[in-house]
Amino acid sequence: MRLQKQLCLLLLSVLLPLHAEEKKPDGYNYDPAVGWYWYNEPVKKDDPASQVPPSSPAPESPTARMKRLQAFRDNVMNEAMLNPTPANIRRYKIVQDWMVNQASQFAANWERVLLENPDLDYNLQHSYYNGTANIQYTQQRQKQQQAIRYVNQHYGVFFFYRGSEPLDNRLGAIVKEFSQQYDLPVVAISVDGRISADLPDSRPDAGQAAKMNITHFPAIFLVEPLKKQYKPLSYGFITQDDLARRMLNVVTNFKPED
Repeated sequence: MRLQKQLCLLLLSVLLPLHAEEKKPDGYNYDPAVGWYWYNEPVKKDDPASQVPPSSPAPESPTARMKRLQAFRDNVMNEAMLNPTPANIRRYKIVQDWMVNQASQFAANWERVLLENPDLDYNLQHSYYNGTANIQYTQQRQKQQQAIRYVNQHYGVFFFYRGSEPLDNRLGAIVKEFSQQYDLPVVAISVDGRISADLPDSRPDAGQAAKMNITHFPAIFLVEPLKKQYKPLSYGFITQDDLARRMLNVVTNFKPED
């Protein structure tokens, strides 16, 4: 009985503040509090529309993925080299075999694409097989000869050289052979007054080099008399084959082969 009485008193002591007498407004105390405007303002809730969801990271590019893969492969390889345990070597072999397999799949599908799209096959225009090398060389020479004939009809060829320089004289001999082979007239001009033995009909420079702003020798120029225009064909030493190829490039305005 005494224990029950003590429990009742304890409950009353806990519940009593909940039923305490309500305070009446006395001009100083209010419930709820008033007098300052922010006391009774409604609580603003966050607008869901104003909340921007966190942006997802951009997908990794293939280039970044490949760099990461190569770095991983290199790291595994270096680990195997520095610490060649069976486990490390096995790990590297697995990674390397996977990359080789990917490359093999790429090569196989490359051939498939060329078969399905023959317009992309470079071998159709420019065969890379040794058995066709002579055919391609003949075709290239024919194009060069056509360009040389065009030069002979529309341009003059000026060769500026220094008779006191062995390299210039050596090029003079090549220019002479080239001129004879293709029946192409060449005007040889000595800029230092020394005449090459291979070019006895050379003329001394009478200001042509300065007028054409030529500062490097030996130099071969194409000159178009009717339009009074000129363009460089080569500077320095050059072989006959390269000279013919250079004429083709200049005449076609360096158009790449189809």
